[in-house]
Amino acid sequence: MNTIKRTSMPICLLVLIGLFGCATLAYAAKPPENILKNGDFDLNLEGWHHWTHADAAALFQPEGKKAEPIVGKKVAYVKIGKQGNAVWHIQFYQQPFTLEKGTTYTYSLWAKSEKPRTAVMRILHQGDPWNEYARQTINLSETWKEFFITFKMTNDDVSSRAGIILGAQKVDVWLDHIRLYEGEYVADIDGAEPQAVEPSDKLTTTWAALKNL
Repeated sequence: MNTIKRTSMPICLLVLIGLFGCATLAYAAKPPENILKNGDFDLNLEGWHHWTHADAAALFQPEGKKAEPIVGKKVAYVKIGKQGNAVWHIQFYQQPFTLEKGTTYTYSLWAKSEKPRTAVMRILHQGDPWNEYARQTINLSETWKEFFITFKMTNDDVSSRAGIILGAQKVDVWLDHIRLYEGEYVADIDGAEPQAVEPSDKLTTTWAALKNL
């Protein structure tokens, strides 16, 4: 109180500063535009695709508040009945979209699993020779975590795919708030502690070199 009495600043001005200060806190910087559609699954799985190998079986469906969504009211739930013989035997992805040579992008997602397991995030060309521009194994647990990869495109690609592959382990997975945008990683959820991962290789790799993993 003594400090306030000693100031010569009008009370009305102090009030205005307080109001503008509150407004600044309320309106955070606009997050980068998400290249992916329906990344928070508000429209269930609209815009997303999935595929399973003949040796695997999985059910892909939206799930509500039981899954404790990170954003919105729904998540993507992958219930794995048969894991297959390789990580690529169960796939969840979105395509096609354009990525530009020389541009830096960040691919991020939130994920958890019924018990600890691994999964693989990746950005690749949709179609032969299945060039991968970013690929990294991530470690999931029963707690939601955010993972991201920042990478620079080596060429223009008008038929790109962003996804996660979940085969080889019979452990269910939940996904939410999946983003792909230009630039370095940008946090948009208070209190989040993202797990940064680095692409496995600096150069693109081909599907032929990876399909047996």
